[in-house]
Amino acid sequence: MEFQTVGIRQFNEYRKHPDTWVIDLRSKEEFEEVHVEGARNIPYEELNMFRKYLPKDKLYLLYCDRGSSSLMAAKELSRDGYRTATLVGGIQVVLQK
Repeated sequence: MEFQTVGIRQFNEYRKHPDTWVIDLRSKEEFEEVHVEGARNIPYEELNMFRKYLPKDKLYLLYCDRGSSSLMAAKELSRDGYRTATLVGGIQVVLQK
């Protein structure tokens, strides 16, 4: 299965869909400081532990600080049959708005 890379406009459109889960892959401390409204925090290092709780009928919209961890996570999850998209540029793009 393929994954998508999306810009901020597409990210914001996907966020509106009820079958989309926004996942912030940064640390708990970074998440508590600032995050996208409605996002769930699953630090990248803990993703494998939480994978069994992620239903496969959702679209996972992933972001991290600058985009590299979310890109790796999107590849990993998509190989296991999850629908994923990653925000190019990460939270930094969101904060620049």
